[in-house]
Amino acid sequence: MTFFDAILLGTLQGLTEFLPISSSGHLVLAQHFLGLNEPLIFFDVMLHVGTLAAIIVVYRQSITRLLFNSISSIVNTGFLRNPIQTVKTSDDLRFIWLILFGSIPTGLIAVLFKSQLESFFDKVWLVSLMLIVTGIILQLPRLQKGECDKSEPRSKGLQSWHAPIIGIAQGCAITPGISRSGTTISLALFLGIPAKTAAEYSFLLSIPAILGAVVLKLRDIGETTISPYILGSGMLASFLVGYIALRFLLVVLNRGRFSHFSYYCVALGLASLLVAFIQ
Repeated sequence: MTFFDAILLGTLQGLTEFLPISSSGHLVLAQHFLGLNEPLIFFDVMLHVGTLAAIIVVYRQSITRLLFNSISSIVNTGFLRNPIQTVKTSDDLRFIWLILFGSIPTGLIAVLFKSQLESFFDKVWLVSLMLIVTGIILQLPRLQKGECDKSEPRSKGLQSWHAPIIGIAQGCAITPGISRSGTTISLALFLGIPAKTAAEYSFLLSIPAILGAVVLKLRDIGETTISPYILGSGMLASFLVGYIALRFLLVVLNRGRFSHFSYYCVALGLASLLVAFIQ
């Protein structure tokens, strides 16, 4: 892999991680058409670390407030005596609990089906089909007829049963071609969760998932042939472009145009599927 390849893939990762068009799917297609025959799964994971940093920067105030208020609630309200009541009365602590609760099915899917899902990274035709599936999923919010009460506290739009469902969707999005942000946000909007809360929950829910993926891949550090310089360049590109893309996505969400990305996913999926069969 060259420096140019790393910058290109990092830029692609940063752009597609937050836009609901599947970063892993684009990376698989890009690696295939760049002639990088070995599935660069570890490089893919490290590019996700770059976009993880972008999430932390964009949501730094929310993360700080969540942690500070949750710790205060645990310390000042007798959490150990009545933890359930404490979670119910603290909006921030409840939000963190829903993130942890939603992370459980994601983790189980990643651990139980890790080998099978990783084998999809070298199947261009399958990635193409999954991009089409992502396009269909992005139309889910159009089926939601009700209006959300945006004045409600952050976690009130989220019910406890929402968390594992969205967590399962995030776990399934490990499959290359299925957009993590597209799947989780579309499902949240379909369930009637306000757009701002849906985005915040989706991206904060990705933090444990990305950290878990990095931990699972730590054993591959000694096996990778990519130099630290090239790896770092790709990560920096994914961070910078990811920060811009995330800001842009939040604007698109607020304007109610999230599902418009579905047309791109379907078009790309059909085009890459055609090319894959021709080659």
